[in-house]
Amino acid sequence: MPKKKLSAKNKTQSTQRGDSIPWRYCILTLCCGLILVTGFFFAARQHFSSIDFGIKNSKLRKQIEELEADKRRLILSKEIALSPAEIKKAAKKIGLTEMTASNIEVYRPAPKEKSKTEKLIVEKPKLDFLEKTELLKKEDKKPEVKIEKKPSEAKEKSEAKEKPDKTKEKVEKNKAQVAKK
Repeated sequence: MPKKKLSAKNKTQSTQRGDSIPWRYCILTLCCGLILVTGFFFAARQHFSSIDFGIKNSKLRKQIEELEADKRRLILSKEIALSPAEIKKAAKKIGLTEMTASNIEVYRPAPKEKSKTEKLIVEKPKLDFLEKTELLKKEDKKPEVKIEKKPSEAKEKSEAKEKPDKTKEKVEKNKAQVAKK
């Protein structure tokens, strides 16, 4: 086949078209480059933040170790302070003395008035049940209201008054017998 000769004009146009890159490819290349650069930026940021967290973590571990050592030291000092020997030292320091049989003083409260039942039990141990109940009734009597009395009631009352006198005599006899023993 015979070669066609192209004109010089056509040669320059065909070479110019082949040399130029379409603008679409340029924009696509720029976008890919930007994505790659931002990826490197975020990767570097994560790398440095992980290093920072590692440093903070190691500081916190050291602080935990120090706090645990302080805790052990405080528990030990608490146990020592609560030991009986340390308590005795502290008591002596503030002026307390050790309790022994020689330095114990017995304080007795002032005698108080005994109740009616205690009096009966202590003072009249030999009285029988009926006598005790009569004495309790007599001591618990309320002031009498004066009412006109019949002569027969007056005799009964006078007889009742004589009975406690007999019990008083018995009580005195019992006291004398107890004193002799």
